[in-house]
Amino acid sequence: MLGVLVTLAVLSLGVLLLLRCLAAWGAGGRLVSLVSLAQGEARSGEEGVPGWQVFLWSFGFRVLLVGTGMLAAVLLSQGELSPEGAFRQLLRWDGNHYKNLVELGYAGYVENGQHLFLVFFPGYVWAVRLLRLLIPDTQVAGMLLSCLCASGGSCYVYKLARDCGGPAVARDALFYLSLFPFSFFSSLMMTEGLFLLASAGACYYARRRRWILYGVFGAAAALTRMTGLLVILPAAVELLAGERPLAPAAGRSKHCWRRVFRRLPPVLLPAAGTVFYLLLNAWVDGDPFAFVKHQEHWYQGFLWVSQVVEYMVDYFAGNALLSVGWAVWFPGLVLFLGGILLLYWGVLRGALPPSLLAYGFFFFTATYCLSWLLSAGRYLSCCFPLFLLLGRLTENRPGFRSALLAGEGISLGLYYCAFLTGAQVMWACRWPS
Repeated sequence: MLGVLVTLAVLSLGVLLLLRCLAAWGAGGRLVSLVSLAQGEARSGEEGVPGWQVFLWSFGFRVLLVGTGMLAAVLLSQGELSPEGAFRQLLRWDGNHYKNLVELGYAGYVENGQHLFLVFFPGYVWAVRLLRLLIPDTQVAGMLLSCLCASGGSCYVYKLARDCGGPAVARDALFYLSLFPFSFFSSLMMTEGLFLLASAGACYYARRRRWILYGVFGAAAALTRMTGLLVILPAAVELLAGERPLAPAAGRSKHCWRRVFRRLPPVLLPAAGTVFYLLLNAWVDGDPFAFVKHQEHWYQGFLWVSQVVEYMVDYFAGNALLSVGWAVWFPGLVLFLGGILLLYWGVLRGALPPSLLAYGFFFFTATYCLSWLLSAGRYLSCCFPLFLLLGRLTENRPGFRSALLAGEGISLGLYYCAFLTGAQVMWACRWPS
């Protein structure tokens, strides 16, 4: 029963989103007109805070997270811990794999005679290698890169939110993004910071229809994560919204569709990042799709969202008295329920442009289609349309805004401390089926 409800919720949300996109592309009809009645107000004329101030604030916040983490590591240690030792405590889980990939390379980092770590996309690894030309310490270079990129990504998130709702909404969206309970990953040796910069930048330039810059950022996103390829969706929505080929007058013009097809190549530029990743697989393992086989080692693959939610419920119920239940499965379930409700509100209200709604919907759905979803919070920390929607939702609800920010801040402290103590925040053993 639960699986049926989840499937219906996701599919109906997808239909509503499609109708809103059709309206933006010029289509008519009774159903399209109904869903396009509610439109959020855009206030793109208001400038707000300069970008350099947003960057400095975001960078300072992430440096503070790093410093707080080091202090917490000292306080939580059982004995004497030097500043360097406290800093090394911030390197955990996938961070160790990225460090080894930077130092050993994809061909040199082998386990059980296999290149199992080809499943980690190379964008972040190669970027850290470049920074190591200036900073020899791998962890320092990796965390500095993450903080810088996350701060740059925050600037694009701020600009997108400002264009959709004004400076106050942009400020709140930035707060929600920064205080998200799993935002600390963007300060560590992980891909979150770089992916936020690349994906938010690609969506921003797609909105501006500056296709070359969009392609560069989009290719970087696709080279950093598999879901990076999804930035093609908002670009395609923006392309069609600009031409409105489904409008009655435009539909009769061949020139309209010619312009659409002529601009398709730059829209598809992010696929270049995926091509480079496939070439890396072929060079290291002799098979461009070797990563698919290696994903089996990590119990990863595609599984429809309803099945994922069902097993998350089962695992939480079976581990409600254990830390893994509250560290892994509980936040994943809460984020799914909150995310799907927020997306419904955003689509029905028209709180964001259709392109950003489409990106948020498909990113969110793709996250919950992983066959062994252990890091839902970590992945969703980069789903910036959700934070834009929160900014719009709480725009005229100061009490709700204060409570939500306080809840985020408390949860961020709890899960950050859990991460530092080795709790299963993004890892769990494979339980028998």
